[in-house]
Amino acid sequence: MLLTSRRILAAMAIVWGLLAMPAVLLAADAPQPSRWPMHATASDGSDVTIFQPQLDSFEGDTLTSHAAVAVVPANQQEPVYGAIWLQSRIETDRVARTVHIVDVNVTKVLFPTPGSVLAQPLSDAVRQAILSHAIVISLDHLLVSVETIKKEQEAAADLQVAPPAVVFRDHPAVKLQYDGTPKLIQASDSGLMRAVNTPFFVALDPSSRTYYLRGAGHWFAAPDPMGPFRYATQAPPAISQLAQQIGYADPQQSVPDDVASRIEIVTATDPTELIWTDGPPQMSTIPGTGLLYWANTDSDVFLQIGTQQTFVLLSGRWFTSHGTAGPWTYVPANQLPADFAKIPSDSPKANVLAQVAGTQAAQDAVADTYIPQTATMDINNFQQPTVTYDGNPDFEPIQGTNCSYAVNTDDSVLLDGGAYYCCYGGVWYQSVNPVGPWGLCRQVPRDIYSIPPSCPVYPVRFCNVYGATDQYVYCGYTPGYVGCYPFGGIVVYGTGYRYGAWSHDHYFARPMTFGFAARYHAYTGHWGFSFGVAGGGGDAWIAAGEHARPSAWFGYGGYRPSMAPAGVNINRTIIAANNANAKAAHDVYARNVYERRQDVHVEAAREVPTGQAVRQDMRANDVYANPQGEVYRRTDSGWEKRSGNQWQTERSTEVPSGRIANEPIQQGQGQHASSPPREQHATNRAGGGGGAPERDYQVRQRGEARGHANSAPAQHAEPSHAQSGRK
Repeated sequence: MLLTSRRILAAMAIVWGLLAMPAVLLAADAPQPSRWPMHATASDGSDVTIFQPQLDSFEGDTLTSHAAVAVVPANQQEPVYGAIWLQSRIETDRVARTVHIVDVNVTKVLFPTPGSVLAQPLSDAVRQAILSHAIVISLDHLLVSVETIKKEQEAAADLQVAPPAVVFRDHPAVKLQYDGTPKLIQASDSGLMRAVNTPFFVALDPSSRTYYLRGAGHWFAAPDPMGPFRYATQAPPAISQLAQQIGYADPQQSVPDDVASRIEIVTATDPTELIWTDGPPQMSTIPGTGLLYWANTDSDVFLQIGTQQTFVLLSGRWFTSHGTAGPWTYVPANQLPADFAKIPSDSPKANVLAQVAGTQAAQDAVADTYIPQTATMDINNFQQPTVTYDGNPDFEPIQGTNCSYAVNTDDSVLLDGGAYYCCYGGVWYQSVNPVGPWGLCRQVPRDIYSIPPSCPVYPVRFCNVYGATDQYVYCGYTPGYVGCYPFGGIVVYGTGYRYGAWSHDHYFARPMTFGFAARYHAYTGHWGFSFGVAGGGGDAWIAAGEHARPSAWFGYGGYRPSMAPAGVNINRTIIAANNANAKAAHDVYARNVYERRQDVHVEAAREVPTGQAVRQDMRANDVYANPQGEVYRRTDSGWEKRSGNQWQTERSTEVPSGRIANEPIQQGQGQHASSPPREQHATNRAGGGGGAPERDYQVRQRGEARGHANSAPAQHAEPSHAQSGRK
């Protein structure tokens, strides 16, 4: 499967990153791995520079990889950049705990100009250079990588695909989602009651036995919390005051009165998706396919002409039915009719290609999940988590692990080995007390990265600590932390589980996969939510409050508005966030969790190790090849692509953070204080390789970080559990 190969590539790339580090775990007389890049002279006199290989697969005793190379032909000055593919045979010594590269062959050579480099002399030079360095890999690190892959595959396999209820309307509608039967609580001393198991503002005026809903700048009233809600010109002053007290803010642009009066409020107590059209469904063709799509809705609805089957895309998952009445059946993304992969990239429905396995858009989406969003925290100046429990902290064990999690809070607090860990705002904290005070965590227990999707705090396993110095902790999260998971060759939103909320004196919601029209924007890698008809600006339909924080409903990323696909009337359904709970400091779509914090620091410049005395633009190990053989170079200002005989700056695109590999660099594996693990600033996407060069850049940095840590004196070769991160 594509997903499996992508995970193996990303996780096994760590192994090649380890080739740059001294082998602390090796026997004293074992050969020391050489640092990249390597240099060789071909039989035709060409000077060859081989940059660090990037793993593609590991099966049996064979490693396959690809690498960027630079060749300076004899009697020339300028290098020609290209890519090679390698197949290496290994031998394993279980006693010495080592893996040796015993043979290597170049299986493919690719350069921009055919004939510019002779393949055979190059292949011979590469083979000789690699074999002469007696490359040795730590078997223990290899096993950790394999274990990480296995756990990720098992976790991905456990994501749920049961369909939600799907309701259709051919007129303006909004879905009021409850998590179970409406639950009312007393609203302070006002005598009013408020529904807490919904992110919407729903309040009861007992004197009139009327329920009021506020949304899109208007009031709606009903005799029952399940409706029917009708448009109301006003609400009692006490109800209006309560809405203001709990933090509800009207959108900047309210829905016009004539539209609001025609809105149907659809209520649901189980996970339900609403698909509404502006009038009867209007079908449009997709050239080159046997598909029709519904053109007058923001939802993704298709009809396969030949079978008359209807397909809908909900939270990244495909479901099909013979008609809209259901029942709905899940369709794996790699089993869709072939016509879905033929949707043109300039089609109004091209956005769904990210959920069609095998397409470039899907490969890019999966690759992006391996790229982290990073941050640097000052050990002496950081924000304390504001953890609130409903009563005394109550912990329950997590199946398949040795840790427990607090169930009576909507924050993520875990107990492992007698210590408490809190993942708050994308940063790990540690304490000896479940209520704090909290210090920054330098080493996350490995068991936390085995939490299954069936646990509500599953997303925290995608939040990492990459290293630490005496002054800083370097951390980051990948898209799984905010609900985006690779699954079956595509990305989906949410785990599919319906978690039980905590409901006692306080109500703590859990993230929901279905119910809020989660939709993926492929160009930016952004998942956003919508509820139906909305005005421009503002949350429009949801509200914050003491007893029901909206962010809990939408996962650790909080509420994020949908982005409008091409051709969509943005004023009709797409809203922007201005609520403090929904708006990031610099990004109206709230894509970066760290922008909501005030204590994140920009990392210091990373020291670039120098290699042999070679040409300046070839000194650092900063050249990469993507799986298609295109060559890229990473600079302080972003990615450059080799085109002809020159480097060209890649067009900058906003790329979502994503996963490289699941194993964080633990305490004792970080760099020295003067050399943080990675640069903080954002980088461009490295071309058509699905983000592979950026992933491999991050892997190399982590390999170098481990190399620094493992270059300690020999007496530290057997570190304590706390130093090594092994349990």
